[in-house]
Amino acid sequence: MSRISTRYLAKRLIVSYLTLLVIMTILFVLIRSMPGSFISSMITPEMKPAQIARLQETWGLNEPLWEQYLNFMINYQTGDFGRSPTHKVPVWDLIIRRFPRTIILFGAGFLVAYTVGPLVGMYMGWWRGTRRDKLTYISGLTMYSMPSFWIAWLFIWVFDFELGLLKSAFMVDQFGIGDWTPWLAMTNILHHIALPLFSIAFVGWVGAMLVMRPSMNNVTGEDYVFLARAKGLSERTVMMKHAARNALIPVATQAIVGLAFLVDGSILIESVFSWPGIGKLLVGAVLGRDYPVTQAAFFMLAVLIISMRLFTDIAYTYLDPRIKFGGKS
Repeated sequence: MSRISTRYLAKRLIVSYLTLLVIMTILFVLIRSMPGSFISSMITPEMKPAQIARLQETWGLNEPLWEQYLNFMINYQTGDFGRSPTHKVPVWDLIIRRFPRTIILFGAGFLVAYTVGPLVGMYMGWWRGTRRDKLTYISGLTMYSMPSFWIAWLFIWVFDFELGLLKSAFMVDQFGIGDWTPWLAMTNILHHIALPLFSIAFVGWVGAMLVMRPSMNNVTGEDYVFLARAKGLSERTVMMKHAARNALIPVATQAIVGLAFLVDGSILIESVFSWPGIGKLLVGAVLGRDYPVTQAAFFMLAVLIISMRLFTDIAYTYLDPRIKFGGKS
């Protein structure tokens, strides 16, 4: 039987939806509060007032602010993001091309960071106080204090400029259409994604480790751990199956915070590596005052984080059998 009730799930879906509405409202206000207008770049000194008015009408800027807000809320909930004045194409076309590239890069970075981090934290918590624990802890804190963009530039200098082993720009090389093969495409993408992926995971794993280490240490004194040892189970089985599973609960919560930081870092990492994702698109849109693209990019990132938060609530029930969401107890 499921440990999460339908009523609780419906309540969490409603809360997630309302959270998204609040974020959309804040986004609308912040974008409209920016100095100037996105049609400023289209206006030339030779244009007459009638032409400027027609331009404002085309982009809906002559409507009352409340009507612009209402149209914004309705359109975004139906997937209508408008048209980009900079790229001259529907915003959805830009998002649908760029968003999967961001998911590929930062999804891989998230998986690596939250696979390595909890594993390292598990062993550190089990060996807490030993020389290995102290050395790994100090090394992890040192990495955590380094800015991600500085790490990215360091990796570019070492692995691309000096050693020439990995590519530091774009997602793929430029080949003729007839030159592409499945193997060439896969290896080419791996050569390009390696450096930005290492840059993300190099710092990202430490956050998960710092949460897992004390959590693991706390559960080592629990009764069920002593009982497992009393049954004659191996040390590895006790650590992995009994202690680590319960210690993962706080890590699941921290993963959402970690995801938010990774998404936030997408702007820097994608800009440094010229990775053609949402982050790089967002930077260009802000600099070019392309408000439709800016709004859509922030909106999609908000949807991603809210969805992951909902997923974490559900994942709790499978990490710890004692948790039952929506029950009477």
